[in-house]
This record gives sequence, structure tokens and C-alpha cells, in this order.
Amino acid sequence: MVFNEKIVNPAELRHVEGKIELYWIYTSGEAGDAFFKKLRDEGRFLAAKCRKCGHVFFPPRLYCEFDFSDTEFVEISGEGCVKAFSVVSYDADGNRMEKPEIYAIIEIDGTDGSIIHLLSEVEPETVEIGMKVQPVLKPEEEREGRITDILYFKPVS
Repeated sequence: MVFNEKIVNPAELRHVEGKIELYWIYTSGEAGDAFFKKLRDEGRFLAAKCRKCGHVFFPPRLYCEFDFSDTEFVEISGEGCVKAFSVVSYDADGNRMEKPEIYAIIEIDGTDGSIIHLLSEVEPETVEIGMKVQPVLKPEEEREGRITDILYFKPVS
């Protein structure tokens, strides 16, 4: 069967037995590469600002999705506020965790973007929508240029 073939008779469908191997490599692209290098090398966050309309994107991208203009990279603090959160009490196997984890959607200051990440150094009953938080990064010598270089977010002190 070729991809442009149209099947009108369901009896013509074929079932493939076994495992179909799929290989792919995800690349973060030029904007993602710049973001992760800045995070790894300097411990700073990047966003992208549209040269025409001024919209600020996080995570950064090369082109504005509103007017298709080029963007320029701008440094941002990485701080933000909690937009929504969930307290996780059970692990992936259904076992109760010793200490619950808190995951939040964090709107990043100075941008219209957000990130979903772990909150720490805070008790679940004290988390609030709108709470100001800041990122905590791995030590410089341990950073790899990955999203896991952000260990968690904590309340701004």
C-alpha cells in the first residue's frame, strides 16, 4: 500500500504483526538551542521578542506567530507566578509517595509564555494561584543544556 492509496473496502486493510521500530531524533531548533546554551553556560533564561509587534515568546522562537516577523532573543529573569497547580500524592505505579510533589503551570514574567515544572521548598497547603516563584538550577558544573537543568521553582523570598 502506498500513502496516496485510498482504501474503500475495510477488508483490504492489513494488520502488521510484531513490533514496528521507529527511530527519530528531536531537535530543539535554533531558538531552543540558544535557550538551552544560555541556561547551561550562564544560568539565564531567554525569550524571543517580535521585532514588529513586540510580542514576547517563551519558550523562544524565531518567528512571530501573529505577524510572521523575525524575533530577537532577550534575557528574562525566569521568575513567574503560579497559574495552576496539582499536588501529586501517588507515583506512577500507584504507590503513595512519602512526600507529595507539586507541579505547576508557571507564567513567566515579561512574556506571554509559561512552563510546567516542579515546585519545591513549599508545603502543598500554602501554594496559591498568583504566588511568585523563581527557578532553582543545577550547579553550573552539572548543567547539560537540558530542561532538567532547572531543578524546580521555589517561592520568591
